[in-house]
Amino acid sequence: MDKTKLKQRLTQKTKERVAEAFTGKDIHIIKAVSLIDELDKMVNLISENAREWYSTHFPELNSLIEDNETFLELIKIGNRKNFTEKKVLEVYKNTDKIKKIIEKSKDSMGSIIEEETLNQIKGLAEKGLAIKKERNELTKFIEKEMKILLPNFTELAEPLIGARMLAKASSIKKLALMPSSTIQLLGAEKALFNHIKSGAKPPKYGFIFGHPMLKQVKRNFQGKFARSLAGKLSIAVRQDYFKGKKNVKELKIDLEKRIKELNK
Repeated sequence: MDKTKLKQRLTQKTKERVAEAFTGKDIHIIKAVSLIDELDKMVNLISENAREWYSTHFPELNSLIEDNETFLELIKIGNRKNFTEKKVLEVYKNTDKIKKIIEKSKDSMGSIIEEETLNQIKGLAEKGLAIKKERNELTKFIEKEMKILLPNFTELAEPLIGARMLAKASSIKKLALMPSSTIQLLGAEKALFNHIKSGAKPPKYGFIFGHPMLKQVKRNFQGKFARSLAGKLSIAVRQDYFKGKKNVKELKIDLEKRIKELNK
């Protein structure tokens, strides 16, 4: 075979591999997960600045409302003089807190603020809420795609936790071929590095720390349950990758039994 034909074949093979890498559905989920993290950072930054800025006008609201999304919605009301029960109730349903908010709005220690400045703060709040909405739409997309792509694994792991694991593994194939001990620590790479480097305590779990089943286990047994959960997740993702039978209900039953055993 001459050099020209060999080069052509190698070029074609490279193109096929690149195309394969970017046509799988997993790449879109991975990109979406990465974007969610960036959107969260943006929302937190906007919320922090909006709180600080609006607090010059109505400082008492900052301590009354912890949830950032609710706080941004309340900023849209504008001047604290506009805070009526009807307007606040459209955003916030806690009747006890509403009374306090209205009471404080009438006797606030904050400064008078010009309408033009207030409009800038309101615009900032609206941008934060728009990003939050985009984040929620992206979450729905991830949940839908994960259920199609990895039905067993997604049902057991929870969609967003499963998607974060997939993103960290970088592909379905790599995730499916991982040992359960590695799956258990996905998302805890920094803690693991610190353990190896400085002898700090080894991590017990990564992303699965947020799993609802783990919260049902007594704290001193959560490490043991994390191992059991990672083992079942390893089985589920392999069933999905190798197109095996769907027995996620059996895996869940086993985990529920494990919870009871550990809590005893």
